[in-house]
Amino acid sequence: MRAMSLDERLGLDKYELDKLGHISVDQSLCRTCVSKPCLTVCPARVYSQPLDEIVVTYENCLECGACQIACNTGGRRGVTWRYPRGGFGIAYRHG
Repeated sequence: MRAMSLDERLGLDKYELDKLGHISVDQSLCRTCVSKPCLTVCPARVYSQPLDEIVVTYENCLECGACQIACNTGGRRGVTWRYPRGGFGIAYRHG
């Protein structure tokens, strides 16, 4: 049996999507943030900045909370992250 890559393992996970996002971004704080740690710390690449604003793809979230910790310690405290509502979010499956 061959070893699976990280992307292959993440592909096994199941997501129950909620129409309400569990991540919010204060764009006014993010515009003045120089380091923008949310763009690099998230293992699921939930955050991107194609133009002037931070874009959040909360559907990819692994619920680790690293984005809020990084933003609170190295950023401008513009990211608000909470667990998804009950029954929604990620269900890890190992294979």
